[in-house]
Amino acid sequence: MRDTAACQLVLAVTITLGACSEKSTPSPAPVSQAPAASLAPAATAPAPAPVVASAPAPASTAPRQVPVNVQGVANAGLTVRVKSVELSEDATVLTVSASFGNRSTNFTNLAETATFLVDAAGNRLMLRPPEDNRYVRINSGDTMEGKLVFLGAVPSSTTQIRLVINEGNAGDNTDGPGLSITLPLQQGGS
Repeated sequence: MRDTAACQLVLAVTITLGACSEKSTPSPAPVSQAPAASLAPAATAPAPAPVVASAPAPASTAPRQVPVNVQGVANAGLTVRVKSVELSEDATVLTVSASFGNRSTNFTNLAETATFLVDAAGNRLMLRPPEDNRYVRINSGDTMEGKLVFLGAVPSSTTQIRLVINEGNAGDNTDGPGLSITLPLQQGGS
């Protein structure tokens, strides 16, 4: 088993077809919430020490992790297992394992056509493919372990979302098999 912590990238799709890359993405520098004070010296007398009241930091919602264990299979030889869903204010991230086992072709794509998450109201969160793998290609006989990042937040009241892979394609399309997987967002009835 690979050390999943070493293979994860925040807000990017990690595709692991061999060894894990040791390249890491630098974290952005923290942003200070208190305003910077700038005092000009008084012309005649020293100014008293300023009293700086710090404003409370805006409430930031921590990402919510929902463990899931849902699998979808397309006739072309694609198997996708969703292991968890991370819900945050700016993105929805799926931890996945995707395998392709078709011997009649060399590879397939998870983003040959539109790949997105959709909620019950029909809102779509589109996949943000990695710059170096625009179609999220998987070679035949390989397994991709990583994260699929979808731009936007799922409303907190949502109880399930659907992952749509290669919208409009049939499940036996070897270029990009169509697949739809329903993902529950409630843990243990909560």
